[in-house]
Amino acid sequence: MKKTERYFLNGIIRALRPRKLLEAGIAAGGGSAIILNAISDIDGAELYSVDYLEESITSTEKHSGFLVEEKFPEFLDKWHVFRGGDVSHFIEEIGGDIDLFMLDTVHTHPWETLNFLCVLPFMKDDSWVVLHDISLFAQERYRYNLACRYLFSSVVSEDKVVPAPDAEDKILPNIGAFRVSELTRRFAGNLFEALVIPWNMQLLEKDLADISKVIERHYPAEQYEFFCRILEFQHYLFTHPQSMKSALYGSVKQRLSPKTFSFLNRIRRKLKL
Repeated sequence: MKKTERYFLNGIIRALRPRKLLEAGIAAGGGSAIILNAISDIDGAELYSVDYLEESITSTEKHSGFLVEEKFPEFLDKWHVFRGGDVSHFIEEIGGDIDLFMLDTVHTHPWETLNFLCVLPFMKDDSWVVLHDISLFAQERYRYNLACRYLFSSVVSEDKVVPAPDAEDKILPNIGAFRVSELTRRFAGNLFEALVIPWNMQLLEKDLADISKVIERHYPAEQYEFFCRILEFQHYLFTHPQSMKSALYGSVKQRLSPKTFSFLNRIRRKLKL
């Protein structure tokens, strides 16, 4: 995280003084250390951190969160770590009454939206979600990391906040937060609608099973049925990929005037392309 982002995360925690915090996405543990330091003087405050991987994505010879254990052992009594699975796999064990959720996982659609949908039933009203990398796609090498922006744009909340942009921000700040309320829950359907957008990666069956179990238990039957149809639709897309030739043909057709496209199409047929 950049300095602005670290200040933003720390400032929200210091202002809200949450008691039960959940973090999805640990990596080396830098974010965990920021959170643990911010709650170090809050009586009863505890952090539950989940990482999909056992090992750190930044140092594969070490497990995720190693920085906290190596550099800040004084925080360990407030830290509960769950490794080797998606947050949906552990959320029932972690339980409810979550005051603040720090979400910083895969950044590839549909992960962040699925993460939030699985955690939402366990959050208090007037709790907060801090979402990192909401503008990561502004960097050329991360152009398709859109999952965080999809969630931040589609979730309904009376309060969405971002820090003032600094010189490194190309378009918008890269971190934001929103408040969870009755309105957020009422319009959770918006998030299911966002899941219809073609996924950028295919999920493992074990992860889909964990996620489906949470959705079935904690959402109305009609939303669970819609979610099942979404899974079928995404499976169809992955098993029937569009060829590069047809994708290019469709792209050209969109961009040319009908008259020009008709002319080029006649040439294509004559050349038997």
